[in-house]
Amino acid sequence: MSNEIMHALIAKMYVKMNLIIQKNDFDLLADEVQVYSRRLDKVLIHYSRNTEQKKIHRSDQRLTKAV
Repeated sequence: MSNEIMHALIAKMYVKMNLIIQKNDFDLLADEVQVYSRRLDKVLIHYSRNTEQKKIHRSDQRLTKAV
């Protein structure tokens, strides 16, 4: 998935997360808030791992080209 698509997905999820928090009267321990928060966490972890792997891959390519 491209960075632009991931950025859009994460932004939409943050907006939805804020709406869920408001709907639950800012109770961060509400079940619905907790469930969606874990879902957002999974997306963020996936994005950060993917970004880190791309950085490592690029640096490996640079080292290979330099040799």
